[in-house]
Amino acid sequence: MLKKVLVAYSSKPPITEYLRTAFARTGVEARAFHADVNHWFDRFVIHHVNKTAHNLRIIPKGKDFFAGHPLSHLQYRSARLVEAVKEFSPDLVLIVRGIKFTEEALKEIRGRSLLFAWWIEREERMEEAFRELRLYDHYFFMSSSCTEAGAQKGLGGISLLHHSVDTSAFYPEEREKKYDWCFVGKWSPKRIEFVERALKVSKNAAIWGPKWIKKNPLDMALRKAVKGAYIEGEDLVRLYGESKVVINVTNWGFGEGEKRSGMNMRVLEVPACRAALLTDGSRDLKTMVTSGKHVVVYDGLDDFGEKLSSLVKNDDERNRIASAGYEHVAKNYTYDHVAGIITERYNAIKGI
Repeated sequence: MLKKVLVAYSSKPPITEYLRTAFARTGVEARAFHADVNHWFDRFVIHHVNKTAHNLRIIPKGKDFFAGHPLSHLQYRSARLVEAVKEFSPDLVLIVRGIKFTEEALKEIRGRSLLFAWWIEREERMEEAFRELRLYDHYFFMSSSCTEAGAQKGLGGISLLHHSVDTSAFYPEEREKKYDWCFVGKWSPKRIEFVERALKVSKNAAIWGPKWIKKNPLDMALRKAVKGAYIEGEDLVRLYGESKVVINVTNWGFGEGEKRSGMNMRVLEVPACRAALLTDGSRDLKTMVTSGKHVVVYDGLDDFGEKLSSLVKNDDERNRIASAGYEHVAKNYTYDHVAGIITERYNAIKGI
């Protein structure tokens, strides 16, 4: 039986903590390994030298003067992960990808325990994941386009596992509405179009994320709406509670609507706070939540503006959607569900 799990990912967002507590509720001991652990030599020497060399075009971007150095970030975190596995002796190691480790480290870990991966990166990068399938006992993907493409290639050992939400981290708070809408995320050429349209609906807004003012220094309405570069934890929950509408603009995918699969964490975290979410769509999203019932999905810039205006003005509609979204998400899409799927796959491989 599965007794011990080691989960490796960066410290933010705290997916390792969500999974650790979910496994604990099933009686499985789980530990987190934060893959953003780094050595001072990489931060202050390797990073600086490489950045200067790239800027001066001494070496092309993607090349590295210190490739393979034991104190480079990749080598250092890989060695630390192997040490953590040796110390903890888990039955299962789950690596949440994005974060990459060396092939040598993965082979050593797999010789000691089962090794799973969970790809939560852009679906456009799926080939990167396909190239490393041989290093893992099973590979989960958050986007159905990845599992569909894998099946077409005849790849085995893969399955779909969407994001979930930790309802102890995202929860309802009854607060007075300070903002007509809010947005959380970094600036992008796509996102600024929707933010500018939202500001035409209402300038009573809160924006959190990097580069908004840097990219638009003369936009006074935008500058007033930007509250900071980063927000998390209780402050983020408070923001959702104080906003009439939370806006989501996905910054990845093969297109819009049915062309894109997967969804980001906000699609579940906002309803878990009993807040109204206005989001772009995907073919996976509609299998989990219903537009007009649990969230509101827009199709294009004009539809976005019209639906945002309607939600800001219509308290009854907004509250109905927020309440239904909360009940649905909190009941069906928690990390307990994710821990259960991972455990089932472990048992199947072990023949339990």
